[in-house]
Amino acid sequence: MTMLTQKKLNLQMKILKIAKGLNKFTLPDILPMLEENEKTIQKALKDLEVLNQIKKISNTEYLYTNFKKRVNKPLPTSQSSDSDIWLTIAEVARLLNIQEETVKRNCLKGNYIVKPNKEPDLEGKYLIKRSSLKLYDFLEDSERRAMDKEVKKLFHNKEEERLYVVASDRGKEFIYRYLKLFKLTEGMNCRELRSFLEIIPLKNPKLKVSYSAFHSKRKKYQTEGMMGIFPKYFMPDNKSEEPKVRRNLNRLPKVYNLATTEQIEIIYKCFCFGIPASQTAKIANMGNTTTETFYQYIRAKIYDKYYQELINYFEPDPQCPQVRSFMNDVAIYIYCYEDKVYVTRKPINTNKHIRQQRPEEVKEARRMYNILYRKKFMASMRKYLDHHLAVFLWKELNPNFEDQLNLIYEMIHI
Repeated sequence: MTMLTQKKLNLQMKILKIAKGLNKFTLPDILPMLEENEKTIQKALKDLEVLNQIKKISNTEYLYTNFKKRVNKPLPTSQSSDSDIWLTIAEVARLLNIQEETVKRNCLKGNYIVKPNKEPDLEGKYLIKRSSLKLYDFLEDSERRAMDKEVKKLFHNKEEERLYVVASDRGKEFIYRYLKLFKLTEGMNCRELRSFLEIIPLKNPKLKVSYSAFHSKRKKYQTEGMMGIFPKYFMPDNKSEEPKVRRNLNRLPKVYNLATTEQIEIIYKCFCFGIPASQTAKIANMGNTTTETFYQYIRAKIYDKYYQELINYFEPDPQCPQVRSFMNDVAIYIYCYEDKVYVTRKPINTNKHIRQQRPEEVKEARRMYNILYRKKFMASMRKYLDHHLAVFLWKELNPNFEDQLNLIYEMIHI
């Protein structure tokens, strides 16, 4: 596949992802979210029309057609409608799991359909129409099943599905909203993402989220998984389920919930090849932040493994390290045991007698320092410079690509 063909396919996939979120769209709608010029985008739209992925329904408007249409079956006339079901303020507060004062404020704001309460036996001044609450439980059966089916496609493991099942009704809405947005915005840069979040509520009000709230939730999802998406007051109704779900999700960093097995394999291979995280993100079709989080975790595992080896050597035979400066002012301590060099950000403390390094150890430490010093360093490496240096040493010790990949799989169990 040529480079031009790959670029063309990437543009088509990006347009389809945006079109799926908007459903109906025009060229000005998607133009701010794409980096290509207008002529290239128009050509891609024509190609997608030929492939029946989208359909032109007017001179300027397109329709996304790459999905099976769902037809809602009408309810039998014998069933009672929600139009004659009215609830008190206390009943609505229990259903929504919010305070009664909040329900009253929503009534005054016009968020619900209300009428005066003429029955003296009922509590409160108002009665609230149940259909105006727009809760998950009050959706029609066909709509509820469609929502459940759609959100289950977004889960990465059984634990996430289990948490969705035991979540409260409003918790389900939060999970659906953010997982859907995470899926639609994969691979977008900041400019495309900001434009997309401004346009999507016009087409689908359920997906209305501010730019800052989206970034906050995505970061929490990477670190806490599903538990970070929705607030504590929307936690599972059955509290006994929560600790078990949390333990299952903590087996690996939550960033692993965002990637498939194929994407993780691509990240591991790119890491061994030395490809930067920003380029790996494009290859794996993931966000830059997510890919960099994977890289940080791999580097930390390699450093922990080497640090544990250093401790095993150091405890029976403490030695005085060599101190070298990197990036002008970052001090790194270099140890050497059995022709293997180790680096730390701080010296290892001990109460035992510390010997000086032997001549052969000094020579090997200097040799590796000269190799490390010639490596390319960036400002972003300063905070975890010892981790980056440990990776350089690890690659010098294991130059074979297959060996590096196998060692990563041994250190990180999936």
